[in-house]
Amino acid sequence: MNAHVFIVDEITFDLHLKYKFAGTGARDKQATFLTQSDTNSVHFSTEKNLVGMIADVSRIRKGDKIIFYLQATQKSQGTFYGIFEAASRAFFDENDDNNYLKDELSKGLSFRVLIETDEVFENGITEHEFLDELNGKMHPYQLCWSLIYRKLKGNRGCTMITDYEYEEFYHKLKEKNRGKALSGMNFAYDARKKRIVENKTAYAYSGKRSDISIEKRMVQKSERAQAFETHLQAYVLQNVDTTLLKELVLSIPNEKFWIGNEVACGVGMQKIDILVKQESGNSVYVKVIELKDEEPAEYIVKSQIPWYLKWVSEYMIPNYVGKQIFVQPCIIAKNTADAAMIETIKNTSLQVPNTIATIMSTEYIGFEIKDGKIEFEKIL
Repeated sequence: MNAHVFIVDEITFDLHLKYKFAGTGARDKQATFLTQSDTNSVHFSTEKNLVGMIADVSRIRKGDKIIFYLQATQKSQGTFYGIFEAASRAFFDENDDNNYLKDELSKGLSFRVLIETDEVFENGITEHEFLDELNGKMHPYQLCWSLIYRKLKGNRGCTMITDYEYEEFYHKLKEKNRGKALSGMNFAYDARKKRIVENKTAYAYSGKRSDISIEKRMVQKSERAQAFETHLQAYVLQNVDTTLLKELVLSIPNEKFWIGNEVACGVGMQKIDILVKQESGNSVYVKVIELKDEEPAEYIVKSQIPWYLKWVSEYMIPNYVGKQIFVQPCIIAKNTADAAMIETIKNTSLQVPNTIATIMSTEYIGFEIKDGKIEFEKIL
């Protein structure tokens, strides 16, 4: 189960509901590098921020669950509303004067996805009801860390939550509405009553739906010897269920998967680049992926990945108790000719004391960019 939370305000929420889309963007910033891969007009920090947003929305597959978080005001708590379903993959609408609904939204949202009705409830649940309520919780791992960490950092317009976090949200939302979902297909937001209402008018979404592929820009960055790690993350998220990546990254290539990026794993804001979880029968497979736009280094297996495995073992794995759990550390980095480094990756033990999971040996997936393409191969 993949579920994603989009941040909205009272104005944008109503438009998202009426025109059936969700989106994120960065004020007046434009992603010209998506249409002009060789451009030099975008500052590197601005581009990194925008590509991070592209990576976020690139997680979304058709059929995923979409939740809206209505930001808090001086008069009301922040509130979560849902539930909708993604009706498309992510697409691009440049943040220029032709950005669809920009004037009505009072902001430009460049990266969007269409939505449709899933099980839409009238009333939302507040931050307190979802994130602070401790009834039935006996351990820290039972809290919704995906959103708690987002609140601490405060800069993600589109955040994923795990399958078990989504199930808790669904249970609380359904309970709040006494099990009764709205029956219509078109909705609006009643700001006075602070609830979703059925809307008799059907609005057609008619904005641009341009390609959001990051590959050409990533290749350009590589050829210029510029950093492209965030681009690599977006590329993997866009292509993990296609091309050779499907066989290399997914533990069970033909099964459904949950995927997260920039998965916060501590109040120090450490983040797992990509986390993948799959289930088959009574078995759970979790892959912890560290991405590098350069050759792998020793600190990855000596410092970074051990921290991630410890956090996953303490805060994620206990939610699957009773099942066989396999955790696979994985490095995706440039191919290296350093045999000693490959041996270090191969021979470094990454076992976590007292974990109920089986920690598998570290994978190393190498890549090379040449002739305008990126090619992956399994090294370990």
